[in-house]
Amino acid sequence: MNKKVENMTDRSDGNFFRGHLAPQKSEPDIRDLFSFELQRLAGLSTRIAALSIRPKYGITAREWRALAVLKYLGEVPLQELAKHSGLLKSQMSRTVSSMIERGYILKTANPEDGRSILLKLSPEGLDLSQAILADAFERNENMLSTLSHAERQILIELLQRVGRNSAHYFHDLKTRASQEDLRELDEE
Repeated sequence: MNKKVENMTDRSDGNFFRGHLAPQKSEPDIRDLFSFELQRLAGLSTRIAALSIRPKYGITAREWRALAVLKYLGEVPLQELAKHSGLLKSQMSRTVSSMIERGYILKTANPEDGRSILLKLSPEGLDLSQAILADAFERNENMLSTLSHAERQILIELLQRVGRNSAHYFHDLKTRASQEDLRELDEE
């Protein structure tokens, strides 16, 4: 690992990126928020994936995510794919349209709801998804290389626990939100 990256991640105070990029402050700021650090890490992970996937496979990281999630879900409506991918329905709609045009995703009528369609991987989409998944495990290995196997397991378990709790919190907030706020949320 290069020295600059070590300095950015090896922090005794537990604040990812904090100490070497900005002076220490006595009062809390945004860098002390878990959600801020998580967003930064997610953005960095997305950029790493983009630089790894597009040059080699000719698709975006978001398109690969759609393929990979469809692989484990099977045949599902667009809304379900968006939900499991962590994307808005409008974002997933654009992504899926591109993948349908290129023959990686197939669409069929939904027998339970004539207004919607079901999506599934084509054989080409399945092959592509599996090829990129092997590279994704290598990317994860590089990103987690400073952690032991036990630390990795703990990290994943903690993230899953925080994810479940955050989903409950989000559901609670949605039940109390106005219709206008919910519409704006769907547009973000």
